[in-house]
This record gives sequence, C-alpha cells and structure tokens, in this order.
Amino acid sequence: MTEQTKAVVRRLFDEVWNTGQLDKIEELYAPDFVADYRPYVPLRVGHEGIRDMVRGAWTAFPDFHEELEELIAEGEKVVVRLTITGTQKGQWGPLPPTGRKVSFEEILILRIVGGKVVEQRGIPDNLNALRQLGVIPAPRQS
Repeated sequence: MTEQTKAVVRRLFDEVWNTGQLDKIEELYAPDFVADYRPYVPLRVGHEGIRDMVRGAWTAFPDFHEELEELIAEGEKVVVRLTITGTQKGQWGPLPPTGRKVSFEEILILRIVGGKVVEQRGIPDNLNALRQLGVIPAPRQS
C-alpha cells in the first residue's frame, strides 16, 4: 500500500502540478477532495477546487515547478517536503506581477484513499516567497 500511495503522489506532481494536465485530476483526486491552506486561502473542494489551484499557480508563475525533496508514507497518510520555484509574471493572490523568481519550501500532508487524494493540507513558506518578491523586507543582519 505504501508504494502505491507514493506512486499516486509522484503522479500528482509529474502529471498535474508540473505539467498542468488538468485532465488527470479526476484520476488522482476524489470528487469530494478538500484542500486546506488556511489562513492563506479559503478551503478548496472537489475537482473544480483543485483545477482552480493549479490554474492559479500556472497563471501567477508560468514556469511553475514543484520538486519533491522528501516523501514519507504510512498507511493513508503521506507527508511531502517540496521546493516550489517560478517567476511571478501574473497576479498571485493580491500581488501584481513582479517579474521576480522565487524558490521556497512547502510541507504537504495528504490522505489517499482508494488511490485518490481526499485531503491535502499545505503549509507553504509564504514569508520567504514574499521576501523574494520584494513585498516584505529581509531581516536585518546583526
């Protein structure tokens, strides 16, 4: 089960997030899927919710890429540490395009049932991303 679960997660990144193949969403995400990235964005639900997330990433960062750094699975749960990279050429939340490149980490906790993702909790390092985009100053060196 663990290797099958890991294979589903690898497909998420290879086929959906890193290439924008929206037609693969129904294969990999349950119809009642829930994504929780609060407080950054509201809950996203279902196939349309995940489509909106992928479209948003690719609109804001046309060269969007998520690199799997670590993948740990036990039963239905999978924890992923990944690095997100891209150049902000579109609106990202309330931020207008900056043209700047970012590279920041995210931790994902996924629950997979019957070969499909039913829950996804993301904990992105948005503070680091906002610093790279010039929105928040870097901390002063002492």
